[in-house]
Amino acid sequence: MKKLSKKRSLGVFVKMNTEGCARKLLSIYVNKRDGGVMVSPYLENWGETTCSRLTHSPSDGLLPVRESYVTTRPDNPPKFHYHRSGMSSVQPVKFERGDGRQTIHLPSMDELDGVQIFSLAARLPHYLPWNHRPRQGDIVYFLDTPGIQSLYMSGIIYDRDKIPSESVGTQQDGEPVVLTSGDRNAFLIDLSGYGVEAILSLHFGPRPQDLPHFAADFSLVSTHQDHLYIEGAIAIHAGPGIPFLGMMSPIPSLSEFHRTDALDLVENEHRITNRNP
Repeated sequence: MKKLSKKRSLGVFVKMNTEGCARKLLSIYVNKRDGGVMVSPYLENWGETTCSRLTHSPSDGLLPVRESYVTTRPDNPPKFHYHRSGMSSVQPVKFERGDGRQTIHLPSMDELDGVQIFSLAARLPHYLPWNHRPRQGDIVYFLDTPGIQSLYMSGIIYDRDKIPSESVGTQQDGEPVVLTSGDRNAFLIDLSGYGVEAILSLHFGPRPQDLPHFAADFSLVSTHQDHLYIEGAIAIHAGPGIPFLGMMSPIPSLSEFHRTDALDLVENEHRITNRNP
């Protein structure tokens, strides 16, 4: 369990077995005002990134709304914000108020348990930046299996009350990280310090296959399975192609992977080594 500090963000990196550097995927932090989850992907090497909205077609699935595209350069990077109220938005960081913001309205964070609030799909290593060094407490996900071409990651909110008290009772702020056992890779972030009784779980899914040919090099998409047909989705994407949604199905219950008798705790170097999916 990682308890996210109000003073800093949490960096998430990947390290390929063929490279000597770690590449930064994103930073995660919590909005001090509303307790919502914010994610900033690191996409400066693409030159341009886009915030957009997607609608659902019964015949073709999720399709981008080209008129919604807001494209910016690296000096105005995008951010994703799942507000505690349930409003989910993407917007360039330097745009004020609602300028350039794409939104959908989903359930509030207080109502969520076992619900995916965002997905990430990226070609590896591609243009992911290598000039950011992990700080103490950041996550470095080691891709030791050769031949990995793409990475999926799901951000899932769970009710914190379902975490056994004995699995968090002795843990200090900032450490340790929980590595799950079994055939899944997951990292848990405690949001209770912000008044939100929730756990954000990051589930990693490395794949030997490339993303579909139509998919952008990097996509971060937010939607809700039960609201997909009405609300559609919002996305941050980079590279040629369109945003690609990677929904985790089925979503595991906490009891499936967070077991106090099978935790692998890492006190100092917060690293996760992938296991075969």
